[in-house]
Parts: sequence; structure tokens; C-alpha cells
Amino acid sequence: MGLADRFATYEKPALGAKCATCTLLIDLPESESVALQSALDDPSVSNAAISNILKAENHHIGETSVRRHRKKICRGDVT
Repeated sequence: MGLADRFATYEKPALGAKCATCTLLIDLPESESVALQSALDDPSVSNAAISNILKAENHHIGETSVRRHRKKICRGDVT
């Protein structure tokens, strides 16, 4: 089976959970959502730092979720 055949018969996976970072941006009070978005927009704030701060506030969002959100490759509605 060649690549063309494999791609022709590829079945897309069912949609999974939405991006936790997107969901949090929607659910947070406006002032905290703005602060999180500001951190996400600032390249000097690392993915790990954002994740650690969120975890300290009982929002268990991993570094990978933050990274995927920042790269706009997450499964969310907010970017």
C-alpha cells in the first residue's frame, strides 16, 4: 500500500477534549483571563512558568497544553 492509498483511506480520529488553556481563558474572571492572555503573548514567559503558575492556582494545565495553545495547534476555539 502506497502513501496515496494510505491517505485516501485515512479515518480522522474523533474530536477529543478541547484545549484546557482555551477553556480556562473562557472560564476565568475577565481580569485573570487578561493576565493569562498577556503571559501567553509574552515570549519571555516560558511555557513551564505559565504551567507552574496555573498549577499553583489549582488549574492543572500542563506545559504541553500551554505550548500547543501558543503555537495555535490546540483543539480550542480561542487563540
